[in-house]
Amino acid sequence: MVATDPSDVLSTLIQRESVLYAVDVAGCEKRDIVEAVPPSRSTVDRSIRDLEAAGLVTRSPEGYRRTLLGELLLSEYYRFKAQTAELLSAGDVFAELPPTQQIDRSMLDDATIITATQATPHQPISALCALLGEAQSIRILCPAVFPQLIEACTLATDNTETVEIVVTDSVVSALVDTYPDSLAALQEAGADLRLLDITPSHGLVVVDRPMGSTAGLLVIDDSGGRALIRNSGDDAVSWANSRLDHWRGESTPLPLAELDGEESMLR
Repeated sequence: MVATDPSDVLSTLIQRESVLYAVDVAGCEKRDIVEAVPPSRSTVDRSIRDLEAAGLVTRSPEGYRRTLLGELLLSEYYRFKAQTAELLSAGDVFAELPPTQQIDRSMLDDATIITATQATPHQPISALCALLGEAQSIRILCPAVFPQLIEACTLATDNTETVEIVVTDSVVSALVDTYPDSLAALQEAGADLRLLDITPSHGLVVVDRPMGSTAGLLVIDDSGGRALIRNSGDDAVSWANSRLDHWRGESTPLPLAELDGEESMLR
């Protein structure tokens, strides 16, 4: 009878992982298992009994083999371990974000994480700007002022079909005060500028290029861009697009007026 308590089965899988892996799906004899794993013959005997009781291993003409249940649970366990390792590797990065943030784990699956260091404080923003090269379309949520990124977006409009930028009130005010021509240049270049009256705690980007789409999640802190998580996986791109759709739905078109001395462009 197969065990049905998830906690018991998971405990067995974790404790007997090496033996379950050694059994394989094709089947093998007990002596092959003993040779493949460090435990003694008696430990292997106990492991096989526990795995059989959990429904993860069964007898076969070759000796023992993993069941379909054992194969599926082992695969899920390895996936969970990999995701846990990815989350731990990015622990310092995510420490800057509140726990309520809706960040899908797909952004971390085989992701590239570029972090700011004392020697290269602008590396995440530079990496984000590099994504814009050869772009066919660009979607960006920009919750903080990054002049390098605004300039890269302006340059990208020359060869890009669509550029959609969602900015916050604070970003607009800072750009108007310090870089008064930037918003007008983007508007004249055909960028779709949107205004958001709240400030998200991270930035997002999706760039479509001939070689495929890439999503980026920008973690920010008081000093600027702390890290860029870059991922070209379909699930990550789909998630980032859905979040950008959300923020676009929360925003309104950004109205710009002609500059008049030191007057604000924002009406």
